Parts: sequence; structure tokens; C-alpha cells
Amino acid sequence: MLSENILSTLRYVVDFLLGEKSKDFTDYVFYGLPETAPSQAKIIIVPSVFFDEGVYGTPATLPKTPFEMLPDSETPFLFGEPRLEKDEKGRLVLYADIVASAYFMLSRYEETVKPECRDQYGRFLAKDSVVFQQGFGMRPLVDEWGRYLRDLLRKAGVGLPSEKCGFSKIYLTHDVDAPFVLRSRIHVFKQMIKNIIHRGVKILHPYRVFRTGNGDPYNNFSKIIEYDTGLQGKIGKDIVRPIYFIIAADSRRSRIYSDIELPKFRNLLAQLESSNAEIGFHASFEAGGNPALLKGEMERMFRFCRSATTKSRHHYLRWREPEHIDEMEAAGITDDFTLGYADCAGFRSGTCRPYRFINPKTLRVSNVVMHPMEIMECSLDRKVYMGLDFEAAENVCRTIINEVRKYDGELNILWHNNSFLQGYLDRLYNVILEYLAGL
Repeated sequence: MLSENILSTLRYVVDFLLGEKSKDFTDYVFYGLPETAPSQAKIIIVPSVFFDEGVYGTPATLPKTPFEMLPDSETPFLFGEPRLEKDEKGRLVLYADIVASAYFMLSRYEETVKPECRDQYGRFLAKDSVVFQQGFGMRPLVDEWGRYLRDLLRKAGVGLPSEKCGFSKIYLTHDVDAPFVLRSRIHVFKQMIKNIIHRGVKILHPYRVFRTGNGDPYNNFSKIIEYDTGLQGKIGKDIVRPIYFIIAADSRRSRIYSDIELPKFRNLLAQLESSNAEIGFHASFEAGGNPALLKGEMERMFRFCRSATTKSRHHYLRWREPEHIDEMEAAGITDDFTLGYADCAGFRSGTCRPYRFINPKTLRVSNVVMHPMEIMECSLDRKVYMGLDFEAAENVCRTIINEVRKYDGELNILWHNNSFLQGYLDRLYNVILEYLAGL
């Protein structure tokens, strides 16, 4: 029997599965045993042992592999049995526990019970995800389960709205980790030597570039703005939203790369603001391991950039523990764009729709809205991650874009400003934008 303190959280999960346009029909779905179901229930989802006392929070709750498929479908699920029956009252009884399955994905529960699975930066990677290991990481399984549930309601005679395809939002996001190549006088001196020996990219008048930022190869924001506003003009500013995530930490490590106090950085902020892009908060590397630092970094961000928003993303995607959500909420973060894997593109939370994050330790639904990130350029081309060539990377991006469009989701893309100078990434970004414009 489920305890009362988690029933509201489970109701939130059911509501999320049904979707915004189907919330009026939630009374028709009951999560529990058939003998305790209310009279209006048309669909009964029988709970697995996932939430049972003494089971929840232990490795015993990790799903067994290989996954079984939902009845009469090719969609895998994580808990319960692949059985669908009609009882004596004519109600559909589903023994595949898609509620626990969705909770497992949305709360990143797996990361809590597998604390030993972290890379050198403290990150949980796709290679350790049971869903990615089983080959389903490129599918938004939670959204598939939601569609399956809505189809069951239609079979039960409930007149739900038809499914919609498209994009609710397209977020073109850019983490400004290193806005300038010439970050110090030491870099100026090294650049002078490179100019003399003709090594690497030649930067004329390096000291002047260091002082002003003009002519710095990494200061390519005019080009990025042109790319992004071009797509806005084709699709609409209400759908396409550029966001630049800025580091504001006062630590020595952060200020070496990104010092928000410098005049040239203030000029950059003014340029980004004049393009009508949003300015987001980029939590520092240190804050990824110590979330108590978030509040002070946020306050410093607003001190130097009054137009900054309460949208955030962690540097290095170093969101170490799911239960850190409470500190993020306390710091004033309202929307977060971190939840994607560093080592692989795809659907870390199993959804392409925004949702309120659930603390898997307390089972509390937070007020922080997660916007899952599906594509990061570093994941695609780096040899230590996917290591794809241009054609393979393009195919992965098209596959993910089509999945997001199928569920009217949010497409959340991350391209660092310095990545436009590396390999095929400038070309790939433009190909993605052209593909989106064509859709």
C-alpha cells in the first residue's frame, strides 16, 4: 500500500503522462489495486513493488533487463508485467507499471542508488544508464508511455484531444565558458610568440585584442546572433529562444576564463542583451560539487547583469546529485537546462517536455522546472564521447529532432561559442537550423 505522503507526487507523474490537454481526464486513471479503485476509474495501473517500504531506495529497484514491451506495442517499460486485462466491470487493468517507470526517469532515481557511477568530474554518464545500455536512450520513453496511456483511455471510450506534432519551444543555448582566447597578459605573450613562429591562428595586435575583446577568435557572438535570429525570422520569436549562460562566480578558477567584471565582458553582455537573447546563470564547476555556492553566484550574476534570468545550467553539466534540487530551488533558480548527458546525445530524463523535478530522496515535487537538453555538440564530435563524423552526427541530430517534433516537445540544443571554430561544428549547426526551418 502506498503511503499518503507520496500520493500527490504520484498524481503529478500521472498528470504528466497524460499531458496538459488531458488533465481533465485524470480521474479516469487510478494507480492502485483494482479492488480499491473509485467508481469513475476506466484505467487501472497496478503498482509494482518499486515504492514498497524496504525496497524503495535500494539497488533491488533497478529494472531487470532486457526490458519487456507494453502489451500490443513496441515500447519498452521498466517495472511490472506486460499484461493488460479487462475486469468484470469493463475497466482496463494494466500490470505494466508505467507510473513507477516514469518516476524512475523523471527523478533520475537511478543516479541516487548508483552513487559509485560517476566520472572524474562527478557526473553520471549515459554509459551507466540502464536505458542507454539497453539501446533506448534516443527515444523519449516517458512521452511514449504517456501516449500509450492516452490511447488506452480512447479505447475505454474517453474522448481525448488529438495528438499534436511540432515544437513547443526551440532553445538555442550557448554556454559562454570561454568568451575570449586572450584571457591574461600571459596569453598575450604566448600569442606574440605564436605570431612570430607562425604557429596556430595569428592574432594581430594581441594586446589591443586582450584589452578590448575585439578581434578575439572566441568573440564570435555577432555570427552566432545572426544564425539564431535567422531561425527566429523563419519560425517565430515565440518558438525560437536563444539563451546565453554566463558564469558569474568569483572563484580564481572561474575568473581565469570568464570575469564578468571586466569592461570587455560588460560590452559582450550589452551586445547579447541588445539581440533580445536571454541571459542565463551558468553555475560554476565548484557549485556542481557544492550547491551551497549557488545562491552567492546567483546574487553576483544579478549584481552585474540586471537583465539576467533565473534560468540555469551547470558548467560541465556537473549536476552531481539529484537531491541537490533543493539547494537550486533555495538559490532562486526557477528553470534548469542541465539535464543531458555529457557522453551521448539523447533523452536523459526520458522526455522532451518541461517538468517539475522530483527529489528522489524526499519524493517531493520541487518548483524548479527542468528543460531536458537533447543535443550538445561536444557529445557528438569528441573522441572520448560519441566521436562521430559529420554524416553520423547529422543523422543523430535529425533523429532526435524528429522525436521531439513527434511529441510537440522542447528542442534544447547546446553549442559553445568556441565550438564554432572546431572541426565540422559550425557547418553542423547551420545544417540543423536549416532542417528545423524546413520542418
